[in-house]
Amino acid sequence: MLRRLVPAALIAATIATPALAQNRADFRWDKALPAGNEVSIHNINGDITVIPSTSGKVEVVGIKRGSSQYFDRIKADVQQTSRGIVICVLDNSADSYCDDRGMHSDSRNDRGSHDRDWNNVSMSLEVAVPTNLVVSASSVSGDVSITGATGDVRANSVSGSLKLDRLRASSVSANTVSGDIEVSIQEFTGRGDLKFNTVSGDVTLDLPRQLDADLSMTTVSGDINSDYPLTLGNSRMNRRSIDARIGGGGRHLDFNTVSGSVKLRAGR
Repeated sequence: MLRRLVPAALIAATIATPALAQNRADFRWDKALPAGNEVSIHNINGDITVIPSTSGKVEVVGIKRGSSQYFDRIKADVQQTSRGIVICVLDNSADSYCDDRGMHSDSRNDRGSHDRDWNNVSMSLEVAVPTNLVVSASSVSGDVSITGATGDVRANSVSGSLKLDRLRASSVSANTVSGDIEVSIQEFTGRGDLKFNTVSGDVTLDLPRQLDADLSMTTVSGDINSDYPLTLGNSRMNRRSIDARIGGGGRHLDFNTVSGSVKLRAGR
């Protein structure tokens, strides 16, 4: 009987997580934005999770983690710009600010104290975004997950994995220094380029079966595997790199890793 109950309990806990997160949120913000606006998210220490909005508004929930005595040392801020909004997590000092270029700190003093603060506290961001807005998300130390985004999608992390799922995208850019990249694109909505780079980690792309692209794939230490027929032309292929055409060619598909494998999969 216990074996039957455990999966159900886990499922219930998973379903309840967003509501629980909102109940214990340390930061909340919501607003409806015009179609085509950009939602740009910047974090220093903490994960970023982006999901489709069901309310037609951008909804931001910030949750602090770590030692509670440091909770007052960090804050979240939302700034409106001519292009949309910028969401930042900052240290709570007078010289830290958020603008259309992201987060900044003019302080050159007491840097060691700020670093100690970030070692003891983090803030995860959960952001619900309507599908008619553009998304970019970046964390210095944390994973970035984006689900159901459309248009031009960008994700970056220095230390963390990137997972972009169920995209309807024109262009995609994903870069991480230490972490894996997993991307699933259901449909292309434009002719933009696709660029994926990681220094230490694997890169896996799931793309529509009907694909036209000019492909550049490189890896220093790892394997390369592609489901798509590749036309080499005058280009050369070896175990570490390939320049080739998929279908009729067109958009650029740059697919690079230093230490890790690369996989290019054809969707169903």
